[in-house]
Amino acid sequence: MKNELIKPTTEEELRGTGLATDERPFQAAVGVDGLLPDDIEALTQEAEEDEKRRRKLLILLIFLLMLLCIFSTIFYRYLQQPAPLPEMLLPSTVHYPPHYLFSIYGVDRPVGVTLSPEGDRLYVAETGGERMIRIFDTDGTPIAMFAPPRTRPGERSPVYLETDKDGRIFVTDRLQHAIYVFGSDGSYLDMLISPDLSLSNYVDSRAGGLLLGSSYNYNIFQDNVYYQPFGQEETMLPAPDTMIKWAPLGIHIDKENNLFVTDVTEGKNRILEFSLPDEPILVSWEGIQLLQSDFGKSGQSRGQFLFPNDVATDSQERVYVSDGNNGRISVWDKERNFLFNFSGGTTEGTLSLPRGIFIDHLDRLFVVDAVGQNVKVYDVSGSEPAFLYAFGDWGIDDGLFNYPNDIVVDRSGRLYIVDRENNRIQVWSY
Repeated sequence: MKNELIKPTTEEELRGTGLATDERPFQAAVGVDGLLPDDIEALTQEAEEDEKRRRKLLILLIFLLMLLCIFSTIFYRYLQQPAPLPEMLLPSTVHYPPHYLFSIYGVDRPVGVTLSPEGDRLYVAETGGERMIRIFDTDGTPIAMFAPPRTRPGERSPVYLETDKDGRIFVTDRLQHAIYVFGSDGSYLDMLISPDLSLSNYVDSRAGGLLLGSSYNYNIFQDNVYYQPFGQEETMLPAPDTMIKWAPLGIHIDKENNLFVTDVTEGKNRILEFSLPDEPILVSWEGIQLLQSDFGKSGQSRGQFLFPNDVATDSQERVYVSDGNNGRISVWDKERNFLFNFSGGTTEGTLSLPRGIFIDHLDRLFVVDAVGQNVKVYDVSGSEPAFLYAFGDWGIDDGLFNYPNDIVVDRSGRLYIVDRENNRIQVWSY
């Protein structure tokens, strides 16, 4: 018995003992493919989480596609039936500075500029070289040039210019102490010798009448008036027996054909206002009274001037005076009562040495500041002026100034600015 081998117990024998079962305990303990039950449960949960994430991504993708379809449909319908564009703002409500276009050369130290009534010709007064008045078209092409008759360059000094509704050109001359009157082509017509006397009126009174087509001229540095009746020989008349009564500088003609002149006679600074006759020459000037004897006087107080340079009028018939050496603009009502001064102080709109001024049809006041080397713009449509902006700076390049002196603006928004020491007229535009 001791040497008898123990035989393995068979499954049938185990069943007889009750140890064999259908559960196969060994395999149940090990599991499928050698994995424990906890591992199987973890893998199952991970698979379920992956499935949930895939479903969420699919739902999000479907939602985005739906949004894309909706916006595409809306955009397509907008393109098929676009909504009307909003109205563009009118220039009167847009406040932005102009931009530089080009410069007009061929002038020597220009100081004054104006336009013809039609806006197609530019007149420029120069104080260097031949001291001529030059005519250009608005693109800068030279057309002609002219000067007072029987004057040499050293005997004339044209400064500011203005045209009336008939196209006559009025030019102040610092050396002649006079205002010359020319036709639109530069032909000489007449001369204001003093506030109460024109050359045509003087000749008419001395010669016993003035024949149509006669010519006459006068140079303050000469002793005679040259007069040639139509169809006759030239003769000489004695010079007007009068002291120099004024020193005209700035000049402006309003829409009613009233002539404003700044008088810079030492100690007697003032503004003179006249009503222009319709005749080409001013033979009836002696009978024309000043609308007002004058307004303003020399000084630094309210209603006083120190070297007034220029005049402009707004839509409310207020008068603006460039009070140069006081560094301000003086404003007067339509009855010529003083209202106020502005542009003193240290703000951006402060003026240093205001020279030429201009008010356009939108009631924008343009002030050329010779020392500030720029142009300052104000809205004067209300009861008080409002500073809008300034443009320009010192320099010699395009769009820079070297002592600017005058400005004129046409109805299309083009600005013509005298750039004196750079010997040019700068053209800007809105």
